[in-house]
Amino acid sequence: EMGGSPSSMRVGFVGLGAMGYHMAGHMAKSHSQCLVWNRTKTKALQHSQEFGSSVADKLQDLASSQVLIFCLPTSEEDETIVEQVAPHLAKDACVVSCTSGAPAVTKRLSHSLKERFGVHFLDCPVSGGPRGAAAGSLTCMLGSDSEEATKMVLPVLKTFAQKVVHCGPSGAGHAVKAVNNALNVTHLMLGAEGLLALQKLGVDPSVALDAINGSSGRSLQTEQRLPQEVLTRRFGYGFKLPLMAKDCRIAADVLKEMPSAQLLPRSAQLVQDFAKEHGPDADYTYVVKSIEKAAGKEISAVKGNEK
Repeated sequence: EMGGSPSSMRVGFVGLGAMGYHMAGHMAKSHSQCLVWNRTKTKALQHSQEFGSSVADKLQDLASSQVLIFCLPTSEEDETIVEQVAPHLAKDACVVSCTSGAPAVTKRLSHSLKERFGVHFLDCPVSGGPRGAAAGSLTCMLGSDSEEATKMVLPVLKTFAQKVVHCGPSGAGHAVKAVNNALNVTHLMLGAEGLLALQKLGVDPSVALDAINGSSGRSLQTEQRLPQEVLTRRFGYGFKLPLMAKDCRIAADVLKEMPSAQLLPRSAQLVQDFAKEHGPDADYTYVVKSIEKAAGKEISAVKGNEK
């Protein structure tokens, strides 16, 4: 409940990473009973001091939660943790996966948890990056098989999201998120190739971007990532390349539904190949470094022209 007195609904949060830490912070501010659990407990204790959340020592301590949010690296962690928690939850409790997960796993968990424990499992991946998480301005892509569960989780999601789009049944949110991320990194790679070709013709990349960003070929990547991360040589947006490669793998699976697809599967494969060239901590913008390596040239703005 925004601005008013804190909600008395019992909520919990699992996974205090780059995104989850802030998302759980917004939840704690608007819920008087917000439990947090993290693999490394020091992070949970730090969260408790900063936002007034309560630390769950064991996963079982989350049993009282009516709405439990997960923000984990992959569906694998989702499944491992939900299997430990679900038996202790009340019937009709809602577990919401903000993990960028695999739709097939999500569908399976949704059916099996409902059958075995009467617990709802919804998918609700988020977009907006660490900055959006801190600002509480994320977009959520919701997949749900139950209208009641959707109604129950919406107020909780709105504590950290500006926009919640109900994409369809279980797995739909995860499918949309995977395609969104594949489009994101594809736009980045396309922009990098275009700028390298223009640079060979003597066009300063920052000047080219200035023109493109006032024209119909622009995208978030030409407006923000390329000028802020690539032209500055910072390469530090805050989303790891191995996670982007995982999302592209999921997108490629989604695209198998349409055998005629040619562009996104090719791009998704490139991202997975590029991820192998860089370390586990490389930012996703490192795909541009792989493109530069193939071109034998870096994208470099004339000094003073960087926007």
